[in-house]
Amino acid sequence: MEDFNGLEKRFVEQHKIQLESSGVPKHLWPTVFKKLQGQVYDAGENFQLCQLTYSDEEHEEGDPLWQVIVIKQDGMKASDPDSVFLIDHAWTFSANESRQHLTMILGLLERMVALMDIPNEDNTREEFVEKVLREMWKFCDTYSLVGKTPEERLPVWYIMDEFGARIQHCGEPNFRVVPLYYSPHQCCYSLLFPIQDVEEGDEVTRNFVETPPVDSVTRDAQMLPWFPVDLTHVDPHQMEPPIDFFEDTARIELHYQQLGRADQRTTQNDAEDGSGHISETLPDPDSVVADLPKDRPLRVFAEYEYVRDYLTDSRFVVTDIAEEADILWLVTHFKDYKGLREKPHCRVNQFPCEHLITVKDLLAIMCRRAADQEKSEEKETSGPSWLPVTYCLKRELVKFVSLFQRREKRGEDNHWIIKPWNLARGLDHTITNNINHIVRLPATGPKIAQKYISNPVLFHRDDINCDVKFDVRYIVMLLNVKPLKVAVYKRFWIRFANKQFELNELDDTQKHFTVNNYNDAYLLQMYCHDFIAKFNAQNPEHPWKITEKKLFDVFFQVFKAATSQDAPGGIPQNAQCKGFYGFDIMLEWVEKDGQKTMQPLILEVNFNSDCKRACEYYPEFFNDVFSVMFCDETDGHNVAVLQ
Repeated sequence: MEDFNGLEKRFVEQHKIQLESSGVPKHLWPTVFKKLQGQVYDAGENFQLCQLTYSDEEHEEGDPLWQVIVIKQDGMKASDPDSVFLIDHAWTFSANESRQHLTMILGLLERMVALMDIPNEDNTREEFVEKVLREMWKFCDTYSLVGKTPEERLPVWYIMDEFGARIQHCGEPNFRVVPLYYSPHQCCYSLLFPIQDVEEGDEVTRNFVETPPVDSVTRDAQMLPWFPVDLTHVDPHQMEPPIDFFEDTARIELHYQQLGRADQRTTQNDAEDGSGHISETLPDPDSVVADLPKDRPLRVFAEYEYVRDYLTDSRFVVTDIAEEADILWLVTHFKDYKGLREKPHCRVNQFPCEHLITVKDLLAIMCRRAADQEKSEEKETSGPSWLPVTYCLKRELVKFVSLFQRREKRGEDNHWIIKPWNLARGLDHTITNNINHIVRLPATGPKIAQKYISNPVLFHRDDINCDVKFDVRYIVMLLNVKPLKVAVYKRFWIRFANKQFELNELDDTQKHFTVNNYNDAYLLQMYCHDFIAKFNAQNPEHPWKITEKKLFDVFFQVFKAATSQDAPGGIPQNAQCKGFYGFDIMLEWVEKDGQKTMQPLILEVNFNSDCKRACEYYPEFFNDVFSVMFCDETDGHNVAVLQ
């Protein structure tokens, strides 16, 4: 049987990265292990929870109702190896299951109402649920687990027990509280420890937001859930960042890591910046590019299984040897465009700097270039009509809060969808009209806030007899930058929600999301020609051919804007590159010149789009795509050429 010292050593081996990244001092580690091992909760012997009372004249919104004080005789030393305490968690959940937990878990709703000091008015259970869902963002903290898939790495939210949840905030705290996921128990605890010496009777405080603020106004925005402040004096109008923003290699690398595009194809010729990240290398623009061979089949090295399985055109042959390939079809991030010139006849399915459109916050910057500048200067927000208002919550949090509060004062719709920079399929996407909720979400990683489409064009599903949201995915190919040439695969794919659309129950993914892990009973798949027929029947005054024309114009405008500058602020010309992207579009009802019309809105652009459905519906799909991209053939291949 393993002795205690062996167990402690194994604990450190398993949890060292967590302990170090959370800043838990090393001298506390043995006590952390002992208390976890023995489930020792001795905070009550060292601290006291006190309820505060105020007269009506004294109490102001935001004043604390509770206080935790040190009752240990002679106080505590930050250097004392025993000065660390376990805090249990009262509730652990993912954002999309919080309502279900409050409804289904016996006693949880009542406990949260009491913990959050929600007045015990004459409310129904449903009303109490809604109040908890709005108030809980003042009490939540978060962590993420290490996992192989995006689903395994999704953020987990938790609320500490009544003791931990009532420790108050201070900008210069005397304690820290950090989460620790304890592997043997497969659950998370919080650790409370002093960061300065404290005396008996001192109040225990912690910093609710430990991220260093850029400035005092940003700090005000970050602290908004606990300390309301009016930021409407801040100009919400967005400006394009300077060129060095696009040269931030570490930031770009983070984008690709989140996309899952590992850097497996870099070479010794790749340049590294000071941070150790490998940069894209660009070729000499005067170097010669050769035509693809015409006297033999083109050799294709494909990392994507559906290319290997469905590319049957005799003009192409799949090879397992990348070095001998004429065409590299990669799902990993290719960087060595300079080295690619050594094979002047070779082509790759990527462009340098294409992250400018495949990463959500950068896509918004590119699209704003397409706005009518004179009209944009007259508005609070800039951007073309086909781009939902979008803010980066890392760089533009204060501007976003200002716009949100301005809209709130005017009584305008204020529903927003919060998305990670790079996760697709609706993962970690949140729809809310709660500013406190939005302000807390960047704690789980870089996010954008995008105006939620509150008046979408709906589609009537006969199978479930209701009107649902839908979005459309088109495959769009960037064939050339100078001159700009784009091809759109005219066969598109439609994704449907599973419930009647209503602007409520915003956490119901079956109602608000078109991409879900569907139950087969609800999944509706439809050929695009069948969809067009039904769409036209449901919208006789707005035929699909008019919408399609608008969509194609949007696609071209995106690339026109994204290629309007040289690298790194734009996608540069490279004759060895061909781009392949999935464009997700939704339609919204708007009023223009007194007429109701459908406005296409671009949601995102995806690199390496999943083409399983495309291949199963249209087995000639990749034959068409390769003919267009690498043989410069467009007739008879189901594409529209935009140039």
